[in-house]
Amino acid sequence: MQIRRIVCASLALTGVAAAKETVRVEIEGQRYRVTTQGQTVIVANKAAVVAYSVEERDRQRAAVRAATGCNVVDELPSQDARLRGKLDCPAN
Repeated sequence: MQIRRIVCASLALTGVAAAKETVRVEIEGQRYRVTTQGQTVIVANKAAVVAYSVEERDRQRAAVRAATGCNVVDELPSQDARLRGKLDCPAN
C-alpha cells in the first residue's frame, strides 16, 4: 500500500503542466503572437499570408527576445511558418 501511494504521488507531481502564456509584439511592422509554456516557445505571424524566409525567421527570433528576454534554441522545422523551439534565458 505504501509503494502505491508513493507512485500515485509521483505521477501527480509530474503531471503538473506549466502555465501557458501568450504575448503579442510588433517587430518591423509585423505582428507576432509569442506563446510560451515552460521552456517551449511558439511564434506565429498574425498576417493572413506569410512568405517564410530568413528575414521572417529573424523577425520571429526578435519577437521571442522582445516578449521573453530570452533567445530561442533547438528550433523545430515547421511547414506552417511558425517558429517552434526552446527558450535559452540568460542567468540573472
